[in-house]
Amino acid sequence: MRVLSTLAALALAALSAPAFAQETIKIGGLAPLSPPGGVQTGESLRDGMILAVEEINAAGGLLGKQVELIVEDTSGLPEKGVAAFERLASSEGVVAVQGSAHSAVCVAVGPVAAKYDIPFVAGECWSDSVTAAQIPQVFRVTVANSLVYSVAADWVKEAGFKNIAIISENSDWGFGVIDVFTKNLEGTGATVTSFTAESTLTDFTPQLLELKRAATPPDLIVAGFTGSGLLLMLKQAADLGLAPTAETAIFAAGADVLEPEFWNVMGDQGVHVIGNPAGLPGKPDTEKSKAFSAAFEAKFARPANAVAMEGYDGVMVIAEAIKAKNSVDPKMIQEGLRALKWEGPRGEIYFSQDKEPAWMFQQWPEVPIFVIQYSAPNQSPTDAAILWPRAHATVEEIVLKP
Repeated sequence: MRVLSTLAALALAALSAPAFAQETIKIGGLAPLSPPGGVQTGESLRDGMILAVEEINAAGGLLGKQVELIVEDTSGLPEKGVAAFERLASSEGVVAVQGSAHSAVCVAVGPVAAKYDIPFVAGECWSDSVTAAQIPQVFRVTVANSLVYSVAADWVKEAGFKNIAIISENSDWGFGVIDVFTKNLEGTGATVTSFTAESTLTDFTPQLLELKRAATPPDLIVAGFTGSGLLLMLKQAADLGLAPTAETAIFAAGADVLEPEFWNVMGDQGVHVIGNPAGLPGKPDTEKSKAFSAAFEAKFARPANAVAMEGYDGVMVIAEAIKAKNSVDPKMIQEGLRALKWEGPRGEIYFSQDKEPAWMFQQWPEVPIFVIQYSAPNQSPTDAAILWPRAHATVEEIVLKP
C-alpha cells in the first residue's frame, strides 16, 4: 500500500472533497427574511423548502444520505443575494440553490451560479431577464412577466376595462409589468397610464391623488410593487376612497397580497382586491396537490399559497434530478433538470430549452396562472373567487365594491 506524505494527503483531500463527498447532501435556499424584502413572501418560500426536505428525508433521503437545507437571508437586496450565494457555494458546499423572491436578486445571482457551475432554480422571481439571460445554470419554476401579465391582460380585455393606471417600482420586474400590460393592450381601445417610483417608497399619496382628481379617473389600477410597498399602496388607495370602489378596481401584481400580512394591514378594506397567483393549492385537484396543502397547513398552521408551492417545487425538482442521474455532481444535476418531467402539486414541471422568446429558456412554460378576487375578510387565496382563466372561473365577473 502506498502511503502519502501528510502534506500530499492534505492537498489531495482538499482537491477531492467536493460537496458530494459530504455526509449529507446540502441544498441551498435564498429568501428575503428581513426588511426591506418581502418578509412574509420569503417565509412562505422558505417553509415550502422545509416541507420538501422533510418529506424527502422521511422517505429515506437521496442516494442513501439525508438532505440538509441551508437557507440564507437576502433582505431582497441584490448585493446580499450575491454574498449569500457565494457563501452557499464556497463555504457550505451546496450542490444546488433554490429560491429567492425579488427579481433583482435572481438576476444578480445568475452569474454567480455560472461562476460556480451550480444549478439555481429561481422561485418567486418574475422578471423576464432572469431566464432571458440564458445562463445554463439558471432554471425557473414560476412565471416570467411576459407569461403572467399577458394572461392578466387577456382578463383585463375580457372584463372591459378602458382606463388603466399602473404604479410600478422602478425595478426590472416593475418595468416589465408596465411593458407587458401596455403591449398586450395596444389596439384594444384601452388607455394605459403608468407611473414609476423607487421600490423603497412608502407614501403613494401624490400619485393616488393625481389619479383620483383626474378628469377621467381609472377604472383599474395595477399596483406593481412588492413587499411592504405593495401593502402600503393598497391601504392608502383604500383610505383615500380611490380603490377598490364601485368605479375603480385594484389589481395587486406583487405576491404579498397572498400572505396573511395583507389582511393585517388592510382589514375589511382588503375585500374586492384582485391578485394574480402563479398557482393555487388544490388546483389541479390531484392527490399530490391535496397532500401538499394538508401537510403545509398541519406543519405551519396557515394555508399554503403559490409562493410556498414554489419553494416546495424548487427543492423537489432538484431532488428528482439527483435521483435521475444518481449523482450530486452539480453538472449532472443540471443535466437532470433539463430532462426533467415531474408531477408536482401545481402540475407537471419541465424546463423548456427553447431560446425564442429569450425568457423561455429553462422556463417552466405551463405554470398555472390565476386572477382572483377576495370576497370576504381574512380569506385565503384558495378560497377567493377565481376570475380567470375562464375555464377555472368560479364567478361570472368581477365584483365592484358597492
